[in-house]
Amino acid sequence: MKLPLFDFLFGEHPLPNSTKGLKEMNSLKPSLHSDEASLELTVGIAYRLVRAKRKSVGFIVDERGLTVRAPRWVSRQEIETMIYEREGWIREKLDQFSALMAKKALNDTQFVDGQSIPYLGGMITICLKPQARSVALEGQNLQINRPLGSDAESVWACVLKWLKNEARRYLGARLEAKALEAGLDFECWKLSGAKGRWGCCTSARTIRLNWRLIHLNPELIDYVIAHELAHLDEMNHGPRFWARVSDLCPDYLSRRTRLKKIHISQLPF
Repeated sequence: MKLPLFDFLFGEHPLPNSTKGLKEMNSLKPSLHSDEASLELTVGIAYRLVRAKRKSVGFIVDERGLTVRAPRWVSRQEIETMIYEREGWIREKLDQFSALMAKKALNDTQFVDGQSIPYLGGMITICLKPQARSVALEGQNLQINRPLGSDAESVWACVLKWLKNEARRYLGARLEAKALEAGLDFECWKLSGAKGRWGCCTSARTIRLNWRLIHLNPELIDYVIAHELAHLDEMNHGPRFWARVSDLCPDYLSRRTRLKKIHISQLPF
């Protein structure tokens, strides 16, 4: 299945001359990453910033998400104002591509006996076992109490329910353990189904973790948890925030680099 590339340019668009939009943006909590050369988050939208020899600002949506190509003389503040002003339209393009990626992932993953799916950084195999009393992981086999030849949709529903329950169990345990270790208290935590972010932390000290993290290596899960816990002390992405992340996850830079290579829409669900 060939996926299209959404490439949209703002041509010779006049650059903003005020920071009104940015002031509003600053009241909205961004999520992961904030270095110039890689992934940024603003108004909840992730983007890669690539400096290029050009006269206009270009926006590209592909399997990596949103990429902004801009000349060096255009400031980060001006770029983020453009994103803020066109948030609805950009989100529409992101949703379109995400839907295409999800469809591709669904086509690539056949929810039948013998199909492998990612779980905690490894692979487990769907095993239809009508005599099983429930859906349970036995070794590397996810035994599902369905007869052989069951339709893929019913198998998909069983796997989805099991994965979400596992996410609630595993993520909750890791979050509690890391918070206790760091001496941090949060109000509550919830599972998230967001398509564009792995986690978030609100000013009310509520942490949300994407249930799809259950697919990833535990080291990456712990990095996301450390990132959100650090927001309990610093609701920004300044130097003190990253210092706090480093306290909670000393090798966070390597883990963050690995996480950047994973796009949520490429996962089976």
